Amino acid sequence: MRTDCLQVAEQIRAETVEKLKKIYRRDMPPRAAIFYVGDDELTKIFISQKKKVAEGMGIVLDVKHYPHTPLFQEFATDLRRTANSKNYHAVIIQRPLPPELSSPTLENFIPIIKEVEGQKHKSPFFPPVGLATLSILKYIYTGEREWKIKPKDADFFKRSFKKKFIVLAGRGKTTGQPIANTLVRFKMAMVITHSHTPSPEVFYRQADIIITTTGQPIIGTETIKEGAVLINFGYRRENGKTYGDYSGHDIKNKAAYYTPVINGTGPVMLSYLMRNIVEAYARQLK
Repeated sequence: MRTDCLQVAEQIRAETVEKLKKIYRRDMPPRAAIFYVGDDELTKIFISQKKKVAEGMGIVLDVKHYPHTPLFQEFATDLRRTANSKNYHAVIIQRPLPPELSSPTLENFIPIIKEVEGQKHKSPFFPPVGLATLSILKYIYTGEREWKIKPKDADFFKRSFKKKFIVLAGRGKTTGQPIANTLVRFKMAMVITHSHTPSPEVFYRQADIIITTTGQPIIGTETIKEGAVLINFGYRRENGKTYGDYSGHDIKNKAAYYTPVINGTGPVMLSYLMRNIVEAYARQLK
């Protein structure tokens, strides 16, 4: 069954808009900056979607684009200056970054209250991609009755999924790592496969839940068991089209639930990102 991710995303946005209405200041609307390096087609699509969602909610989103890779010192200086400006309530680093800029210390240039992707240690925000995963799982396993994530849900997830074999395909900093960290915080165990895992399909065939983040065609009808749940976060562009880590057409008759590539996990993740931006805005207004 195709999971209706748009319904979840729209409900998250609606709640966030209502909260924003109560605190919105015309002289200081919520403003976020995205630092983006390069000219990747898929990344440009993601940023365009972020701007569209933000504008629809009354959030100003400025893109600081570097067509060519700058010196690390230049990039870090611009990042620090923007992050410490009172004009911005959130700062986002669009990944992946070129190797010359891929330092684990970059988030240190962003105050913790403005680092809305939940990458920093002791961040007040959960990663949007992790929250999207939890919401989709809760939506599926409550019979599409509930999607809201609450602090006390750790017991719900531990109880509901302790007998489920969960496989997370991919361990990248952008998606795989924050999903894994979020699931662990909600007391969920998993097996993580990656490019160096020998015979990862052995795990896929046993999995009750497969979360994919690779951007490669790793899942097919022959690599999942009957009734599996598939959640896709991996994307790639080929011949002008966007593809996921599996084809919904191929697995729809075998999977119990699956997220589509288009209008799938992306809108849910973006909705949670906007919610974090509004939360950061609210805290800074105080």
